[in-house]
Amino acid sequence: MTKNILVPYDFTNFGDIAFEKAIEIAKKFESKLTLLTVIGSDIDTSNMSWTRAQEVHDESENKAKENLNEIKNSHMVENIPISVEIVHNPSNSEGILSFADNNNMDLIIMGSHGRSGFKKMVLGSVASQVVTKAKCPVLIVKPTK
Repeated sequence: MTKNILVPYDFTNFGDIAFEKAIEIAKKFESKLTLLTVIGSDIDTSNMSWTRAQEVHDESENKAKENLNEIKNSHMVENIPISVEIVHNPSNSEGILSFADNNNMDLIIMGSHGRSGFKKMVLGSVASQVVTKAKCPVLIVKPTK
């Protein structure tokens, strides 16, 4: 049964597309959605004091939470329970996978930037890592051309 759907959200068009698909599926199965953002991999705190690094992480978390809540509140009319979560992890894929495992997610719906070839090899692919290692089904949503 698909009661708990995780939607990793990266504040891009790809995340928006995945979220819209998740809402569609949640309506059909009366599921609960969890919007998740992973913080850590994109913040360089190497030349900062510990105090300043903590401030930067807190600011980033507060901004992400504020943005996720805006998205959540804009879909309240859908009558779908939506929760907002923030995970700190230097690896986006590990943050997603760990959260999914620890919170008994039944399905992960995420967008893909669609990188291939050399870019995928060099940059890695969060979607690819999640698909490969997730213990639950993963739906990858790509933009239509």
